[in-house]
Amino acid sequence: MEDDGSFSVNSCYRILEMWSLIDDNIPESEERVLALIWKGQSPLKVLAFVWTLLLDRIPTRMDLAFRGVLNEEASKSCVVCGREEETASHLFLHCDVVMRIWQRMMCWLEFHFLNNLFVHFECWLNEATSKKLRRGFCLIRLASIWVIWKQRNEIIFNNGMVDIDIFIEKIKILAWYWSMSELKIASCLYYEWYWNPRECLLR
Repeated sequence: MEDDGSFSVNSCYRILEMWSLIDDNIPESEERVLALIWKGQSPLKVLAFVWTLLLDRIPTRMDLAFRGVLNEEASKSCVVCGREEETASHLFLHCDVVMRIWQRMMCWLEFHFLNNLFVHFECWLNEATSKKLRRGFCLIRLASIWVIWKQRNEIIFNNGMVDIDIFIEKIKILAWYWSMSELKIASCLYYEWYWNPRECLLR
């Protein structure tokens, strides 16, 4: 609650964040990443999802099994690759398909791949040489995570296909759309964004 006794989403978030940081004893470097998430230029539901992901609270198959939502006979395998158990770390970093998605996205942005979700976030931020690029890279990473999750659900509920080209195209389109609305960068046609996002972000 606020000082005047009224409820606000902001005050509720501060309390929940404080509890989660105390309970999980999160290192300072990870606290910094969690704080930066809320400054990301994307829809609030995406920021909330990524914050939940970093705290390892999303409903992956292993998480649902641990909570008793999935029965013992239900598959715990990754929906995307079908090879390993589906944890948050596997689904967003170590899944063979998702690793290839990240490698292509990071090649598109001209920097390197790391294998820890928090370090991964910091890597993307550290590659930026200006505030504009930092905001843009953060937006593209958020768009990537959101598309991976949405496509994962599409596979489960609508018999969607595992096609890396579809993942990549949807990420680039969504990031371009968000960059127009959230970053308010100068006019940038999609083909320009597709070939050189850095140049578009620096306009």
